Amino acid sequence: MSEPKWTPAQRAAIEDRGGALLVSAAAGSGKTAVLTERAVRLITDPEHPVDADRLLIVTFTNAAAAELRARIGQALLRLSVQQPHNTALRRQRMLLQRAPICTIDAFCLDLLHKHFQALDIPPDFAPADPGSVEVLRASALAETLENAYRDPNFCAFADLYGKGRTDQAAGNTILHVYDFLRALPDYDRRMDEYLAPWQQENGFGSTCWHDLLLAEAARCAGAARELLTAALADCKEDFVLAQAQAEEKGRTAASKAKAAAGVNDKFAEPLSRLENAAALLGEVERLAASGEWTPLYDKLTPYVLGMEEMPGFKGMKKRLTGDHKAAVRTRTDEAAKLFEQITELISCSEEEAEADRREALPRLRALFAAVRDFDARFSAKKKERKLLEFSDFEHQALRLLRTPEGEPTPLCQSIRQNYAAVMVDEYQDTNALQDAIYRCLASPAGDDLFLVGDLKQSIYRFRQADPSIFRTKLDVWASLPGGTARPRPAEGTPGTDALLALDANFRSAPQVVAGINFIFEQLMTPRLGDTAYGDGQRLVCGAPGEYAGSVEAHFLPDDTAETDAAWIAQRIEELVQNGTPVRDGSSTRPVQYEDCCILLAARGDFLAYEEALTARGIPVYADARENLMEAAHIRPLISLLKVIDNPAQDIYLAAAMLGPMFGFTDDDLVRLRAQSAAMQKKAQEEQGAKETGKRASRMSLYGAVLQVVQSEDETPFTQKVKAFYARLTELRRMARSVPAEQLLEEIFVSTGYLAALGVLENGARRREDARRFAAFCAESGTNGISALVRAIDAAAQAGSTGQDAVPGGARPGCVTIMTIHRSKGLQFPVVFVGDTARHFNLSDTYQPVLLHREYGAGLRLRPEQGDLYKTAAYTALANAHAQETRSEQMRLLYVALTRAQDMLILTIPLGMTKTGNPFARAAAFLAAGAGETLNRQANSFADWLRAALLVHPFGGPLRRLAGDLELPFVFTESEITVSVQEAQPEPEASGQEPEQPAAVPADPALVAGLQEGFVWRYPAAELAAVPAKVSVTSIVHKAEQTTLERPAFLSRDGLTAAEMGTALHAFLEHADFSALAAAKAAGGLEEAILAERQRQVDRQLVAPEIAEKLDVSRICRFVEGEAFAKICAADEVLRELAFITALPAEAVLAAQGTEGVRAEGEQVLVQGIADLVLVYPDHLELLDYKTDRRKTEADFLRAYRAQLNLYALAIDKRFAPKKVTYKGICSLELGKLIEA
Repeated sequence: MSEPKWTPAQRAAIEDRGGALLVSAAAGSGKTAVLTERAVRLITDPEHPVDADRLLIVTFTNAAAAELRARIGQALLRLSVQQPHNTALRRQRMLLQRAPICTIDAFCLDLLHKHFQALDIPPDFAPADPGSVEVLRASALAETLENAYRDPNFCAFADLYGKGRTDQAAGNTILHVYDFLRALPDYDRRMDEYLAPWQQENGFGSTCWHDLLLAEAARCAGAARELLTAALADCKEDFVLAQAQAEEKGRTAASKAKAAAGVNDKFAEPLSRLENAAALLGEVERLAASGEWTPLYDKLTPYVLGMEEMPGFKGMKKRLTGDHKAAVRTRTDEAAKLFEQITELISCSEEEAEADRREALPRLRALFAAVRDFDARFSAKKKERKLLEFSDFEHQALRLLRTPEGEPTPLCQSIRQNYAAVMVDEYQDTNALQDAIYRCLASPAGDDLFLVGDLKQSIYRFRQADPSIFRTKLDVWASLPGGTARPRPAEGTPGTDALLALDANFRSAPQVVAGINFIFEQLMTPRLGDTAYGDGQRLVCGAPGEYAGSVEAHFLPDDTAETDAAWIAQRIEELVQNGTPVRDGSSTRPVQYEDCCILLAARGDFLAYEEALTARGIPVYADARENLMEAAHIRPLISLLKVIDNPAQDIYLAAAMLGPMFGFTDDDLVRLRAQSAAMQKKAQEEQGAKETGKRASRMSLYGAVLQVVQSEDETPFTQKVKAFYARLTELRRMARSVPAEQLLEEIFVSTGYLAALGVLENGARRREDARRFAAFCAESGTNGISALVRAIDAAAQAGSTGQDAVPGGARPGCVTIMTIHRSKGLQFPVVFVGDTARHFNLSDTYQPVLLHREYGAGLRLRPEQGDLYKTAAYTALANAHAQETRSEQMRLLYVALTRAQDMLILTIPLGMTKTGNPFARAAAFLAAGAGETLNRQANSFADWLRAALLVHPFGGPLRRLAGDLELPFVFTESEITVSVQEAQPEPEASGQEPEQPAAVPADPALVAGLQEGFVWRYPAAELAAVPAKVSVTSIVHKAEQTTLERPAFLSRDGLTAAEMGTALHAFLEHADFSALAAAKAAGGLEEAILAERQRQVDRQLVAPEIAEKLDVSRICRFVEGEAFAKICAADEVLRELAFITALPAEAVLAAQGTEGVRAEGEQVLVQGIADLVLVYPDHLELLDYKTDRRKTEADFLRAYRAQLNLYALAIDKRFAPKKVTYKGICSLELGKLIEA
């Protein structure tokens, strides 16, 4: 076999020995072949040979590791055949079997097994499956939250998002922060670093958030100014033309003057507005670019408050006229939107930013303390179970290799000696923690590192991959001198870092390469995709030939998945019927179904594409197996395991019985229910008349099975049920004593389930999935069937079993549907990229707390009783996350397009609506030179593809849609077929009425039966209106009308009603009433109130910021009033009395004011907290503080009477036989007691 013909760049990558080398390998550039050849050359180097087991090669997946090991082995075998007497080659083939060619997780796991004694981990630890991890996480989180709520600052943080009703948001945030930090080395130190800018008083101007926001504001202002300048130029051109036309139409000097005046009048306002807006945006750009926050904020404030007219044509009296009016309006409207974005970026003054800092700091401290607590508890639980998860492997490995100060450990220096080279594949998907491990394993100078990847294919940010690591090296490392290999440096001389680009694409046909290049030359920039699509990144066709290939872009009438799927199915059918040629080695052959692949961004619409293809008789394979727990052929096994654990689960029992393992039908279950009901009725009748008034309880499905089993009937049906029961009982017995793997094997053997799967479509794959599920159960079921069921539920929720996903791929004879992520590393002759209108997932920008590796942490805040608002830090981080998300989506689009070998077909919705024309909008930006701004605002692949193809030489149909045939196109050698598809017409209705068939007489017996069935009414329908549990507060919220909250910028200065109410309630909850009574008698009441407030602060009963808001005058009025006199006269005063009790439903409904609902014998749980219960010798009195403003006595009674009625019912029950004889609303606003 002849040696492959390497390109100069490939040869340099293989032979370079001058130091660390970063290879930027484009799609289809043969990087795996280069990596293989470099490893073989190192092993067989005649002067400096390296043993195969001294090569550390890290891959992204186990499948890639196995393939690479096999390739190296085959290459060594070929050399052995050529050199049969070379014993060294035979030895290297043996050493290769133990060479560390693996994923980073597998390497770290092996390292821990060898050196566990150097760490505080048990020697018999085991990798944790996702199910066990989720169970332990949930347990640790529950304990963490319980402990965290002892901290008032954490309570304040949780209330930002849960509003006191739920801690789900707080818990999810702890997990979110923890997961983010675990991808970083020294993550505990990172939390301190993220807190540092929040701890700096009046330091907003020196933060990265300040600079980020100003830079983005300057960019937006610059783009808006460009749009307005272009709009102004067009408007002036229309003005000049209109003047000339008026001059021509006028016959006399007077008529000409009048016409000219009319033109001047029409254009005066739009021209003036455009000039003013352009000047305003120019000034905003200048202030932002020069870093002047306060002047910029002051400049924007009048526009935000409505004191100045916003830029744009809103409210303009004259209608816009002229040939360019559409473009002028579009550009102006877009500039106005950009101005609004600027006001959102610069949304607070530096003083307000400082106030936000003071408020946010204790909350962030409390959150990070909770994260640390969670980390400790979670680690302890894993240690107790002797489990380590994947991230533990890497963190523990780094502990072995590096000291907390960042210096290599003695063990690290020893381990380094084991490796002559460290080679990393798919380096673009590395995170900071993994990169730290690579640096530790490399030589001190790092000159034995060989890193291969493609920044344009970094698509795993959701797994904490950090493309900035790759990008930093791209920016800093120098290109390999001359693009040629460097010799090995002299002994003792460190090598240097270098960069090499492999840009030759050997996968795709010339026109496919040219089309991809054209699209990304228009779209990809350092700010959108993380790299400029220029030299070194642009693809070069590595396999030119007579076969050119093709790229098609078809614009569809709407954005539904059904339309997209139907058109793709039709196009595939046409390609196959027409025998469209695709390459087959050096020749061509007709395309086949298995050559075609449909790539989608997500799995949600797979079914629509499957149905469209199936409707045309096209065989299809949907590669959607990421979550094994959701597979239809695995769910019956899960149902059976859950029933073995607990048979009293009707849904799972029914699913198991109806599945292929036991063969029951829907009719069988109906018959089982009917037979059971008949037996139950008969048994009741035999019990006697005294039981006839008692309502029968509904029997579970398992109870129905038991009833049939216990009967003496021996019909074929009852025998089938009894056989099922016997089999289930045996399996339940086994589950208590045998391992999970043996239980699954028994299920497979006794039910013949594996054989049944084998005869179904894709039977081999289904059997493989069942075996994978059994392996998961073997790992997760070591603690019994109940633990296994919990692990299954956790794995289903996590979306993974923790096992390697089976690599994606095609199936013989079938069109393949797969996600873009699954297609990475694959290639297909014909690729369709569909569902391009799917919106990007920007959920990362809406998290309660935003975190960024470089920019720290940001959160939102909430004024009392107001809505959440973004702090400046949160706004800056949200903007950074949005930019990074769009950059990753750009790279995902690149991955999709570069899967195509011979034909690339894009389907793109037109997106035209009555109120919007995306082509006109794109043309307005592009003609103004603001294309990057347009692309940074995109929300889907379709937005980008429309903009790119609009300037293609073949994009004339799109320029017609844009109404701008003068838009210059970009010169290119690519030939992209652009078509605009018409909507399919609805079938025309016939003018004749269809002939009605003769009526068939109804069956009287059937009609009677149906009528009887339809008139049936649920006997307890009225109880649907009776709640199972009532929160007393919810009744008040239901009765109260919604009130408008003050704006945030006002709430920060004054006191809201809620703030004052909180302060008053807090004071009265802890106040020493006897001391206040004594002070009142002595005439020193106000001083006593101030002293009491300070006492509460000193004892940490009330937070200082709450105590400061106390209205002393209202407390004085309260102490001098009737309510306080009642308090002083009581034998005992119970404050903040919490209760939860069951009360008769009719009484609760009556207290709520609900009438006409019969609920005899029903109970409702009532929960609440009473402010004051006064205990007297023979009765009780109930008082409730209210701080509401602007309410009359009637308003108070209408809003709170139902609340007090329920309080009284609950307290009567608790203190029986004493009764509540007085209910009073103590209005601190009115200064009086109102009897309810």
